[in-house]
Amino acid sequence: MKKKILAVACAFLISGLAIFNFISCDKDTHCYLQVTVKNSDGLTVSGANVKIDIDSSYVSREGVTNASGRFDTEFPAPAIFNINATYESAEFYTEIYTPDTWFCYQKGSNTVRLKEGEIVEATVTLDPGICRDRR
Repeated sequence: MKKKILAVACAFLISGLAIFNFISCDKDTHCYLQVTVKNSDGLTVSGANVKIDIDSSYVSREGVTNASGRFDTEFPAPAIFNINATYESAEFYTEIYTPDTWFCYQKGSNTVRLKEGEIVEATVTLDPGICRDRR
């Protein structure tokens, strides 16, 4: 009888440990972000510079969009992030606005709240374009 009770108790103990291990170890606490950059016509932009950060914090990521106009990254904890994108292209320059004296680019921004263990998608739409004097 004692052997039977001991066997049942061991079975419950092993089951409980297995369930606890399954629940506690497999939890994904990272936050994933997929940023797509588009121009004012709604077309994706490859080669755009993307910066993701929190106001007044050293937590940030920077990168460049791929051929699909996307930049993917992850953070270890949830937070509200600012996304800023800029794009400079030779097509913005003219006889008046030359790359030697002017810096012509498009920019756009968005804000996103990342959630633990989830993939969050965000889109940044660039404005039509700005030219600034380099001097």
